[in-house]
Amino acid sequence: MKTIHHVIVFFAFSLVSGKVMSQSGTASKATTTELAKIDPGSYDASWWNRAPVRLIQTNLREIDAAMNTDAYVQSMVDASATVVMLNVGGIVANYPTKLAYHFKNQYMNGGDLIGDLVTKLHAKGIKVIGRFDFSKINETYADKKPDWLYVSTEGKHVHFNGQVHTCPNGGYQQEYGFEILKEAITNYPLDGIFFNMIGYTTSDYSGTYYGICQCNNCKKRFHDETGMTLPVKADMNDPVFRRYNTFKKTTSDELFLKIGDYVKKLNPNLIINTYADAGVDMIRDESSSWLTDDYEWNYSGTDHVKRVLGSFKDKVPSNVFIYFLAIGFRHTATSPNIGRVWLLGNMLNGAPLDFNVVGTLVNQDDRVFIPILNDLYGFHKKHEKLFTNLKPVSHVALIKGSKKEYEGMIKLLSEEHIMYDIIEPSTIGNTSAPRQLQEYDAIILGDVANMDDRLVSLLDDYVKNGGKLLATGFSSTNDETGKPTKTIRLKSLGVMPDYDVFSQSKSTYLQVSASDKKTLGIDGFKDIDLVMMYSDFMKCKTSGPTEAYLKLIPTTRFGPPEKSYFTDADVTDAPGLIGNTFGKGKTVFIPWRLGTQYEFKGHHAHRTLFVAALQTMLQTPTSLKTSASPLIEMTHLANRNGAFEWIGMINHSGQIGASLREPIPIQNTIIRFKPAKPVKQLTLMRSGGELKFTQTDGWVECVVPNVADFEMLVCLYR
Repeated sequence: MKTIHHVIVFFAFSLVSGKVMSQSGTASKATTTELAKIDPGSYDASWWNRAPVRLIQTNLREIDAAMNTDAYVQSMVDASATVVMLNVGGIVANYPTKLAYHFKNQYMNGGDLIGDLVTKLHAKGIKVIGRFDFSKINETYADKKPDWLYVSTEGKHVHFNGQVHTCPNGGYQQEYGFEILKEAITNYPLDGIFFNMIGYTTSDYSGTYYGICQCNNCKKRFHDETGMTLPVKADMNDPVFRRYNTFKKTTSDELFLKIGDYVKKLNPNLIINTYADAGVDMIRDESSSWLTDDYEWNYSGTDHVKRVLGSFKDKVPSNVFIYFLAIGFRHTATSPNIGRVWLLGNMLNGAPLDFNVVGTLVNQDDRVFIPILNDLYGFHKKHEKLFTNLKPVSHVALIKGSKKEYEGMIKLLSEEHIMYDIIEPSTIGNTSAPRQLQEYDAIILGDVANMDDRLVSLLDDYVKNGGKLLATGFSSTNDETGKPTKTIRLKSLGVMPDYDVFSQSKSTYLQVSASDKKTLGIDGFKDIDLVMMYSDFMKCKTSGPTEAYLKLIPTTRFGPPEKSYFTDADVTDAPGLIGNTFGKGKTVFIPWRLGTQYEFKGHHAHRTLFVAALQTMLQTPTSLKTSASPLIEMTHLANRNGAFEWIGMINHSGQIGASLREPIPIQNTIIRFKPAKPVKQLTLMRSGGELKFTQTDGWVECVVPNVADFEMLVCLYR
């Protein structure tokens, strides 16, 4: 459909001043009545899975033990929190521990901070997740238990601010931590457990790297399991290091499964929350700022929650907006505008809201975001039913590959308003997966190099049975450990297994011929004859009834200007895009990192090529079309109980380089979508009020007058 021009207006309300974006309009009594009748049903018997959770994590400092606990609890009530996470034990015990090697917070002055807070929070109907950190132990005890400690490649222990790093294979994490958990769980009615700094910690808080742990426990266990000597250098070209990576994964998973089983035996109602998937109910991730030259990743919230929701039906994302600016600047906050976007990425994908501060909400030195927090959490609370028992309405799945390729694909899909899920490769085909591959019209395999034979077979079978696959980069060229196989193992791509690599080089292009344009789309490519190709490139030979497009022009002359040209003799036969029919399905193979290129430059030619591959060549269907600006990220979710569906809209405008300013309201966005049932009513939840719409041949069309910071278009059925 044609794109309309967007009318942009400025509002006087400022997020930086602590005020929230404002939109006029209120829902009518009829609308309120209809929404009140909604029965969203229940996903399962849990309080946390596909349910309206609003979590606030307070990383309490030792000195916070002297706080006014009533004020702390009231701040959580004011913020509409349903769950609070606070530190119970590990580095510091915030309760009167009786264990010999558990450092007690001296600022409690003989009191019981955890006992007081849990009692008062529960009285307000707020659940409590206890935070534990076993990655470090106080220096008071470290010298007494050297076999518990991490050892650097220089044979030293790591000390930082009076704490010493422990090792996952040492007695503290393998045994003594269980005693701490037992003491806390049996003495306090916690609702969940969170573990911080899990796995093999090899750097301190300043970012100093100390290398692969060389403690006797690691050396012995690695040798016993592999017969190999522990490596001392991280090198993916070293088969021993690749095996060590597998060792880290399996031993970490084994420890968390062991911890999970132990916790559930002590209290089967406790949920487990951490940065892993083994033995975990809520999978933790962070949307946070760092001291780097990179700009903030706008889609961080969306990225982190989609890849859990798309990979597990029995686990939920717990993606937390880290309030502080960076680890080196814990006492000041990141931009309130990127924080708003990150939280909306959670909310409008149907995931829990999650927010973290060092200290408490009461004692922050930078409080600009707190009114925005209260507003967003308050909106979520007011409309809880709409965030209950949801599923995404998506025709496309993105399988997570290399970082930049993956992020570029997220940008492309979001800017083009293509509804998509994200899947972790290791979960494909598992019984815990929310959907199977065959339930998607198209799969995007973005530079997923590491693949086991099972995944290769599943993807080939998906295409053979009628699926559509867009593969990019070096997909299927390594085994699951990262060992290069030097072959392309996916048969569905229509290429011979062997390939040569043309390394990334300046002034390299792909030529778009007139015949290419007939297939890719004349309108999109009418003014584009060359596409920049600044990526490693696989020179492939086609196999069978394939079609090859976009010829490689490697390393042309680029200086001086008088010499900057190429001739027909410089154009090779190496294709930059290959189309294939395999069984009942189709594939498009782009043997270079298209997503990485778009993440790098956001170039119009790469975007045009992506759309041509997915929509023109593969003819991927859609149930949503829009005139929305690329700066509006859209989501489409439906209630599993068949009560409603809604379209979310996040306004990403307001960013100029590193400056993250207020979003600019965008007006008159046309949305055309295909609902599950005939529609009775469309309601705007942020600005309020009902929308007029037309309904023809199963499609509903409407115009959203204004999107300030975000909008939710709710559809009720007849």
